[in-house]
Amino acid sequence: MDTTTVTLQLPASVYTELQSLARDEQTDPVEIIVRLVAMARRRRVWLRDLAALREQIRQDGGLQVGASKDDVVERMRQTRREIFEAEYAHLYR
Repeated sequence: MDTTTVTLQLPASVYTELQSLARDEQTDPVEIIVRLVAMARRRRVWLRDLAALREQIRQDGGLQVGASKDDVVERMRQTRREIFEAEYAHLYR
C-alpha cells in the first residue's frame, strides 16, 4: 500500500509526551496519533448526537425538573395516551 506522508511539527514537550505514551503502550507515535484522531471523531459524533437529543427534549417540552410526582405521572399518562392513539388505537376500532 502506497501511503503519502507529511511532516508534522510539534512543540518538543508535546513530542516528548507522545513518545512517552507510545513507549508505555509499546507502540509507535503514529499509532498513538491515529488513536487520538479516532477518539476525536467519536467524540464529535457523540456531541452531535447529544445536541440532537437536547433539541428533541426542548421541542418536546423539556425535562420539567422540579415537577411534583403528580405532574410527572400525569405527563406520563398523557404521553402514553398519545402513543396509543398514534400507534395502536386503529387496531381497536
